[in-house]
Amino acid sequence: MINSKYARVGLVSAATATMLLFTATPALAANFRISLPYDRGYMQYIDDGDVFTVCDTKADGHGVTGYVRRLMLDGRIITLATIDDGGDAGCDKKGVDINRQAHDIVLCWNGGGPCVVSRPFEE
Repeated sequence: MINSKYARVGLVSAATATMLLFTATPALAANFRISLPYDRGYMQYIDDGDVFTVCDTKADGHGVTGYVRRLMLDGRIITLATIDDGGDAGCDKKGVDINRQAHDIVLCWNGGGPCVVSRPFEE
């Protein structure tokens, strides 16, 4: 018969290891969106085709700019694409090949203030 004290320790250890595995690695790619406050705009990632869409949703005289970035293991951040929208009808899109490295997206309102950054993700 297994000692219940050892069984609990094993269960807690397994749960902790699983939690660390899922929180320490970037999320696998799936469609998602980040949005600016005050409905100023959004940036969306579509996994099928690796398409990034940036939309300026407020006619306030300022556009929005989105960035697709690769997060390198040595701490460097490389901007792979810059996508601007504003001043015209519709949203702007760009395809960017996402591979098995960590990436994130950043969306900024061109009128100032802080940018919004996504969680890291990879394909």
